[in-house]
Amino acid sequence: MTQPAPPETPMPVDQMNGNPAPSRLNLDMARMRLTEVTSSAAVTSITWAIFYVLSVILVTVFITAIVLLPSLLFGGDRPVSVKWYLDAITWGWLVMNGVPPKLGSATITLIPWGLAVIPWALLFRAGRSFSARTAHGVRWYMLGGSIMVVIYVVAISAAARFTTSINVSFSDSWALIVSISMGASAILIGIIRGAPIHFGARIPPLVLFVVRRGAGVVLALVGLAAILLALRLLVNFNSAMDLFVGLNPGWSGILGIIALSLGYLPVLVVWSAAYIVGAGFSIGPEVMVSPFIPVTAPTQLPPFPPLVAIPETAGALAWTLPALVIVIGVLWGAGISRGLRKESALIRMLVGFAVAFVGSAIFYCLALLSLGNLGDVRLVALGPDPLLSASLLWILLAFGITPTVVLPTKMFTRVRRPSISIVPVADIDETRVKP
Repeated sequence: MTQPAPPETPMPVDQMNGNPAPSRLNLDMARMRLTEVTSSAAVTSITWAIFYVLSVILVTVFITAIVLLPSLLFGGDRPVSVKWYLDAITWGWLVMNGVPPKLGSATITLIPWGLAVIPWALLFRAGRSFSARTAHGVRWYMLGGSIMVVIYVVAISAAARFTTSINVSFSDSWALIVSISMGASAILIGIIRGAPIHFGARIPPLVLFVVRRGAGVVLALVGLAAILLALRLLVNFNSAMDLFVGLNPGWSGILGIIALSLGYLPVLVVWSAAYIVGAGFSIGPEVMVSPFIPVTAPTQLPPFPPLVAIPETAGALAWTLPALVIVIGVLWGAGISRGLRKESALIRMLVGFAVAFVGSAIFYCLALLSLGNLGDVRLVALGPDPLLSASLLWILLAFGITPTVVLPTKMFTRVRRPSISIVPVADIDETRVKP
């Protein structure tokens, strides 16, 4: 039994002639044009740059909201409108990004830089991800990085400009300076680290050697200072807890105090490093804390738990703290001597001076960031003297490095004795060997 054949569908005239239909042809052409546009280097660079920098801004705003909302919702002074909530979160976001706030007539320039590490690290990661995503060349890296920096600077400047009030305000110049410094440094370093182009190959090896050894000196000093600060906090743990309980922050304010404590932790570590160097630091007008001052003059500090680590007296043991910097110099001098064992003693000595100078220059920047005001006349110029701290660090490092690098390099190189392997000789029965 035969089935009837299905009815034939009429074919367009273009298909009968072997040509596609106009509608399908237009669709394919539009798809090709869209693919060409989206795959172009310019569109890719601009799109990913905007995406990454906006993601950083949204993440940092979200973190700020998580920390501040419990205090705003359950604290004593609850905002009366949504605008006040937005203003408070914006103020916290600006402080998190390192912009100094102005409370009344006093500008808080001693910023909790530990909080600013979060947006800096996110911007660095965004720059690295952008360079890994768009491998189109150096000029597109520059275009995308510039777009990211501009968007970040505009966001910070706009927030500082339009969220001022009678009690809290932000300077436009401070917002511009801080945002350009943070955005440009983080994004540029991130793009360089993520790009397949090896920019470090163009730097002379000796310059890299000096910079790395100088940065290592600062890391060693900061690590030593962190250990000293941790010991001071452990010794005065009960005093810190009593001060914390006296603040009565409640469950809503615990996150705020913890965030501020972590934010000011790098500042206190730099103060501790300046104390080890011997320069000390200031905690008020004409009030110095130094290992060479037996008793610190009494002054009124803010009720902040980490400040209990500030020593009130200095004994004979504190006088030996600068000797630890000399020990660091001796160790680094031995490393320089091993790394440049083929060079003459004069070259090694000059390199040692350069390493000490680079380390002191980096520490000068850290001390400058850890110097500022926390309020009125009583709390101005808190922190170490940057020039004095850097100078003492350079002198102590040079004092430890110089005699070590001029010694013969064979004193610091390990001579490996060649191992002699004895191969056993097989006994051959000559009677079984056929001639």
